[in-house]
Amino acid sequence: MKVKIATFFCLFLFFLPFTQALTLNVGFPLKVSEILLIVMIGIYFFIGYVPKEYLHFIINNKAIFLFLLWALLSFMINSFWQYDYPLKQIPFRISAIGDSFLRFCYIILNITAFFISIYFISRNKRILKFWVLGAVIASSYSWYLFVFSALGLPYIKLFGMESNPQNLFGIIRCGTFKEGNFFGLFLILSSLIAFFRGKTKVGWFLMFTIITTMSTISIVSGCLTLVYIYRKKMFTGKILIVYPLILMAVIFSAKTEFFQRYVKGKIFQPVSHLTNDNFSKVDRYLTGRIAFKQGLYNPFIGVGPYNYALHYDYYNDYETVVKNPSKWFDNYIARTNKRAITNNVYLEVWSEYGVVGFVFFMFFLVKTLFVAIKNKNDFITGGVIAILISFNAFPSFIMLFIWVYLAIPYAFNYNKRVNENP
Repeated sequence: MKVKIATFFCLFLFFLPFTQALTLNVGFPLKVSEILLIVMIGIYFFIGYVPKEYLHFIINNKAIFLFLLWALLSFMINSFWQYDYPLKQIPFRISAIGDSFLRFCYIILNITAFFISIYFISRNKRILKFWVLGAVIASSYSWYLFVFSALGLPYIKLFGMESNPQNLFGIIRCGTFKEGNFFGLFLILSSLIAFFRGKTKVGWFLMFTIITTMSTISIVSGCLTLVYIYRKKMFTGKILIVYPLILMAVIFSAKTEFFQRYVKGKIFQPVSHLTNDNFSKVDRYLTGRIAFKQGLYNPFIGVGPYNYALHYDYYNDYETVVKNPSKWFDNYIARTNKRAITNNVYLEVWSEYGVVGFVFFMFFLVKTLFVAIKNKNDFITGGVIAILISFNAFPSFIMLFIWVYLAIPYAFNYNKRVNENP
């Protein structure tokens, strides 16, 4: 039986949400989607055929290649550079250089997924139904974990999941992912693909599943995305009936403990005064401040891929910001024997790849937004906007589903070019 390469891509799309569940621990969670991607790369390397016009289309995307080149340069120089201060002692998967190289390899893998996705999606848009199918299954399992953990009932974990999945108040919020923020953005993008395919009920199911992530940035990003999509209909027709309900829901939610602690506390309390309510905000501000200073004092190539944590201690001047730190907070913010992260993609790129790498990365994102707008599809454009918003409070940019989604506007653009110039 002959198996088409497109079949591997369909399975690749289906398994995108399984980044923690259904993984094999080999020092890191090896995902089914990564295995399928490597198989596709191998097939194309040996027997694959790529049209010339597609190769020209790839080469014209200079910003992403320049970013990749700069990431390589940053890795090579930082691997042998001797800093005049001691680097932080943290656990490694391999070693400081080995982990940095592994991150660079992941960047290559994600960018490769981006180009492969352009090729397959441009040939058949309906192939995106496999993304939606995987998302529905992952979402259903997420509701199962959410409800059972909330009620204190025993639940079955899929293999590969952590012994204690990420939770809030004992309620599991990560679904098949490691973190709720990852899952939240994936749900937004999945719902928009479902809307694009005309599966409205499925789209709303996926959008409402964001509740299970309890992710503030995902909820905000999802709401703003919906505002963008329905901006032309917001003040006409039957939708006006919804506004009183929304107002009542806002008033009700504003009185809840979740809103007071994780919304009001984050937004309105100053970072100079540490409280239980604004702890998350202070923590994110300090990690972002450290990242900004790393990029500011290493502007050319940054501190290197995955090296933010190594320079964390040297730039950690939280005493100048927080006026009332406790002993517990002193120990927490030191992150002894832990790998710190920025929780902000823009600052991650700024610190690890320098100002030049940051410019290349931002140019690529802005170009992607313009390509999406040019395609005149609000659902797909809304997803790009959701990514840009979510990156402000996102653990990392090396998630395959992000790069596959960013490929969609380019795939539509490429398909249009081919049809206009057969």
